[in-house]
Amino acid sequence: MFKSGELTQMKFTMPLRMLITYTKVARNTKALVTGVSERVVCHPSAMYTVFTAVDFITKELANAIEAPAADDISITRREEMIEELMEMNQGLLQCMGVSHASIENVLRVTAKYKLISKLTGAGGGGCVLNLLPTCILINLFGIITLCILN
Repeated sequence: MFKSGELTQMKFTMPLRMLITYTKVARNTKALVTGVSERVVCHPSAMYTVFTAVDFITKELANAIEAPAADDISITRREEMIEELMEMNQGLLQCMGVSHASIENVLRVTAKYKLISKLTGAGGGGCVLNLLPTCILINLFGIITLCILN
């Protein structure tokens, strides 16, 4: 986690499985930063609120990832919480103007399969993180097993 100019390592208590989707769209980080800066100048109070919300989401996500999970139910609930936080974060990144049509397309496609996704890095193309919850992996394992046995 990045905070106040320093990077701190989170302690994962459970594996998080992610699929990374490359949009094949090159991004221009400098242009994206300039665009966000322009929004800050035009809408300082609104953008301050967006940045504050991102900070709260980041802290809540860190707490969810670091909290111990006692059983499958708590793992499922934690993954649901992580999905909600990823979805909220993606909405805020869209408010900042750093999403891209290619990213939005990945979000639409993965949503059809009930996967929660969000842009990573500077946005504007590049990659999208897709959370692969345990329940989907268990279902996929069951389908593969059935295919092998038949």
